[in-house]
Amino acid sequence: MTLVWPQLTVSAPALVFGAYALADGAMLMTTAWRHRRERRSAAACAGAGVLSVVAAAATTLWPGLTALALVVMAGTWAVVTGRLELWAATRMRHELRQAWPWRISAGVSVGAGVLLWLRPDADAETIALVLGLYALIVGGIRPAAARREYRTHVGHASRSWRRPASGGRTAH
Repeated sequence: MTLVWPQLTVSAPALVFGAYALADGAMLMTTAWRHRRERRSAAACAGAGVLSVVAAAATTLWPGLTALALVVMAGTWAVVTGRLELWAATRMRHELRQAWPWRISAGVSVGAGVLLWLRPDADAETIALVLGLYALIVGGIRPAAARREYRTHVGHASRSWRRPASGGRTAH
């Protein structure tokens, strides 16, 4: 929405950012729960998820924040969650067959946050453009990476149940 209508007021991008941060936080906390046995990577995902939910709550409760406050909060959120996601992807490199899409997603997050920090005086349209492009890129990378990871794990799991090459069955 922010890419289509960048001239909207600051409160609309704040609410869109809040909705995105809430969804992102829910996904990160779900990932933390699924990987709770790997304590450090789960803690990183959970920390990023909690930060996302807090950022979502703040922007939803106070959508009339000034543009500067929104830029600082969105930039901080993007940098911190990006670094935590990068740390989690690095820690889970043995569990993830292909960690590079997750690292790219984290890098884009950090890059968007730094862009927002470099120009906190930018107008609402520029802020909306940066946040919209960030959401578009990361919103494309993450589902594709999750699908690849799912296919890899499903393919790996199904290979373990194949019959021996001789055609005979083995007792388990």
